[in-house]
Parts: sequence; C-alpha cells; structure tokens
Amino acid sequence: MTRYTEEFGPNVSRILCQGELIVRGRIPQQVRRQLVAAVKARALGHVAKDGLLPEMFYHPDHKLGAMERRKREAEYSIDCIAKVIAVKPVEQRIEEALASIEVSA
Repeated sequence: MTRYTEEFGPNVSRILCQGELIVRGRIPQQVRRQLVAAVKARALGHVAKDGLLPEMFYHPDHKLGAMERRKREAEYSIDCIAKVIAVKPVEQRIEEALASIEVSA
C-alpha cells in the first residue's frame, strides 16, 4: 500500500502534501477517526500533546522537521504566556506606589 492514497480521506492527503498538522484545538470526530486510521496504517505519524507541546500529525518522512516545528510552537506559547504575566521589578512597583500616593495626597 502506498501512502499517497485517498483511502483515508482528504485530510490525510493534505497532511501528506503539507508535511504536518499542528492541532491547537478540537478536531471533529470524523476527521480524528480518519487521522487515527491513517496512523494505525502507518501512513501518518502522530505525537500526543504534552504540556505546552501541541498534538501533531505528520508525514513519516518528515519527522525531524515536524518535531522542530512542534518545539517552536511550544516556545511561542511560552513567550506569549511570559508576556502576559510579566512582573515588574520591585523597585519600579515601589516607585509607582509612591507616585500614586503623592498624587492622591
């Protein structure tokens, strides 16, 4: 059996052509069934979600590139989280607190 077949549906064909699919949210049940069937038939590779590392389906010949992309996605997620919860230095918070007290007094 060749990997390049429409047996598993258009979603699997798309992943085989593009090389990878990063799953950031939910996938419809029918699509997930097709992808899992292709993984069981070894037409696709699959890596489960692990912490901030996203779930990924990939072309078996492009495993290293897919793992690198998965790592970059996790780094991007960490960077976004760090920007949201960035904490100011203590000295800056003290200066702002003193400035707000002086303004209100």
